[in-house]
Amino acid sequence: MPVVTALRATRRRGVALHVDDEYVCVISESLVARWRLFKGRELTDDDLAAVRAAASAERVMGDAYRLLGHRARSREELRRRLLAKDHDEAAVSEALERLTADGLLDDAAFARGYAADKRRLAGWGEERIRRGLRQLGVAPHDIDDALRGAGEDDELDRALAVLRKRGAPEPPLEAARRRAFQALERRGYSTSVAFAAVRIWSEDPSARPN
Repeated sequence: MPVVTALRATRRRGVALHVDDEYVCVISESLVARWRLFKGRELTDDDLAAVRAAASAERVMGDAYRLLGHRARSREELRRRLLAKDHDEAAVSEALERLTADGLLDDAAFARGYAADKRRLAGWGEERIRRGLRQLGVAPHDIDDALRGAGEDDELDRALAVLRKRGAPEPPLEAARRRAFQALERRGYSTSVAFAAVRIWSEDPSARPN
């Protein structure tokens, strides 16, 4: 039967578990207490497997909390980041379910916040926002909900704001219009919105900066 042969404190407030004189994994002090681990404690194979699984779950949750502490993320983006850290896929799936149940992962809320930030801070159009959310693995219905209610007039206003920051068009006018149109397309504005914004910007003095 496996026997705990050492419990050594680590620099990161963890405890290195050694069984039968072999390193097993790093666990938290709370896990040590929960399993009543001490030098000489005998463990069944099932006990040892359960301790390993609990330690894996702790590491996954710790990394998940750190990643979410930096900024909001979609469920799929967080899954990819955790798997990239070589966490066990089953442990990652369990962590995602727990975070979702706790309200810390919510793709619908994430999509709304992402869309609002990209409109306001980056001046993105709806198509680029849609592409960005798709790349982050957000479900189509959550994307549609996040973009619902943003009419073409609102998008035209944002496109004009982007162009106003460029200043008045410089001659030759056609070249300036073409560059402005391409800039709006890169930001994800529809052809109709980009065309209308460029026309107003280039022809209406009130659309230009004073």
